[in-house]
Amino acid sequence: MDRHRRVGPEHPLFQEMAALTSTVRIMRRARGRKNPEDVAFGSPECDALSAEFMRDVCKAMGGDPDELNRLDL
Repeated sequence: MDRHRRVGPEHPLFQEMAALTSTVRIMRRARGRKNPEDVAFGSPECDALSAEFMRDVCKAMGGDPDELNRLDL
């Protein structure tokens, strides 16, 4: 398996990724929290929610969201 190919519908992990992000969206909504698509794209609130969402996805994957602060994104 070529681990470095683009992630898309043909990638073996695509369905896993889609299920995980859907689960995070549902959990955030159940907790009364907004998801990035709930606000205007490109707004400061969207940027903040996107960062929160990424941290929640990282946690759901068993990662340490504080490690994201060390990435050069």
